[in-house]
Amino acid sequence: MPIIEPITLTLAELASRWNQPTRQVLEQGLPMYFYFDGLVFDFSDKWHRANGDAEEVQDLEAHQTRLATVDLDLQRQSLHKRGLLKLTQWEDALSDDELHHLQAESDRLTTEIARLGALLKERTEERQRHVRNGLLRAAPRTLRDIAQHGQAKFPQFAFMPASPAGNEQIAGGAVVALEDGFPAKALLTADDLVVAMLDVRAAEAAN
Repeated sequence: MPIIEPITLTLAELASRWNQPTRQVLEQGLPMYFYFDGLVFDFSDKWHRANGDAEEVQDLEAHQTRLATVDLDLQRQSLHKRGLLKLTQWEDALSDDELHHLQAESDRLTTEIARLGALLKERTEERQRHVRNGLLRAAPRTLRDIAQHGQAKFPQFAFMPASPAGNEQIAGGAVVALEDGFPAKALLTADDLVVAMLDVRAAEAAN
């Protein structure tokens, strides 16, 4: 009965197959992969990556603070005009024209707050569509650190592997940013690495 060949080998399995230390295998430059369960974004996608919404969040908070002040002023001026409230010594009674401008500012802020709120909500929902549960290709620096020290700080960046079906949101070979991995890992070690059997066969054929 024919043996079904695995799609990947662990680094330890490949080292045993080639009768080499894992460090020597690492230094040969084969593409190596690690498993990741979390959010993955194209490096150039600043909007959806962590803190990509910092400016919009800041604007939203500023608008909300200003609107609260404007609406309070409108409320107090309205009560004053109806003789129901006496303004403090730090407040001036506003003319109809000034009240009109203040109301216009309130309307503008309300519209902008709604727009920003919808934009940020949409961003949050879109971020969740970037979940990946699968392999990513380790960057050369990550592999170099593992070869030299036996471990590397869990990477913030990697490469997206090519998809045979071509159905990935992010193109194969693109640099990707990693976020919210689960379970959270501080380190990546040689035990986390696997090699594609296709690359193993190609390397063996070349030698």
